[in-house]
Amino acid sequence: MGTHRVLTVVLAILLGLAPLAAHAAGELFDTKAAGQHIDQGIALLKAKNFDAAIGKFEESAELDPGAEAYYYLGYAYYLKGRSGDMESRALSRENFEKAYEIEPNFTPTRYKPAQPAAFAPQPQPEASPTPAEAPPAAPPSQAAEPAAPAPEQPAPPAEQPKQ
Repeated sequence: MGTHRVLTVVLAILLGLAPLAAHAAGELFDTKAAGQHIDQGIALLKAKNFDAAIGKFEESAELDPGAEAYYYLGYAYYLKGRSGDMESRALSRENFEKAYEIEPNFTPTRYKPAQPAAFAPQPQPEASPTPAEAPPAAPPSQAAEPAAPAPEQPAPPAEQPKQ
């Protein structure tokens, strides 16, 4: 009877501690505060205040060391390094690598930077003017030069002598 009572007490203790353990595991990282720091950092990035943004992303990484914090930290260092700051370029790379080491398929969702001008979609040309809007035809003296003559056809191969 004594062993049964001990097992009951141990089981009661374990069941009583289970919610506390689950609660502690859920609060391992302060994801809410980390997310707020990321949002603040993104606002600072948009204002081109890179040093302050870096500070916010570093605070976020301390609270929740996930891929998102390191990605945006890397991006802030990247933007700062575009002016030629080699240390920022190196830190950018380190943080990007860390983000993708943590989560190889990470995709940023809070802020996607604008495309560089070289990759931006080009505006489509307007439709050609209607005949009423068409410019007058060029006078004959300004007409386009005639097209070059077509190249001559190659001669057929010479007949081979029979043997």
